[in-house]
Amino acid sequence: MIFYLLISAIAFLVLFFAIKKYTLKLDEQTLLEPIKNNIYPEFCDLINDEIRNIKNNLLQNTFTLKNENHKDDFLENLSDMSRKLNHIQTMNLSKKNNALWEETLFDFLKEFENLNKQYLNDSERINDEIRNSLQGKFSNLTKN
Repeated sequence: MIFYLLISAIAFLVLFFAIKKYTLKLDEQTLLEPIKNNIYPEFCDLINDEIRNIKNNLLQNTFTLKNENHKDDFLENLSDMSRKLNHIQTMNLSKKNNALWEETLFDFLKEFENLNKQYLNDSERINDEIRNSLQGKFSNLTKN
């Protein structure tokens, strides 16, 4: 009789810990639930706003170039970046894969930073400001 009580107690403990582990895993998945996919197209619009801000600041002489003779080249490259971002936004609109969006946008932002480094004076400060601004805007998108 004691043997059966011992076996039932062990079975109860195994079941109890299995259920506890499963519920903790569910709670963790809920907390780490993927970000809504519809925020990425909105985030692309915010990145495009940053590109426009760079253009406007350059045209208003707020930002200076390393070589003023390359102003038209830089403006053309910024326009190309904007078109590329619109292409990314359009091509990935139907895709619900967060990892794909994140990888594509990360690569794009790295390319954008490198372009700024190539042409702008004080590019580190400018890139930091853009990075902080976009980080705040992305956080706001994910909260909603």
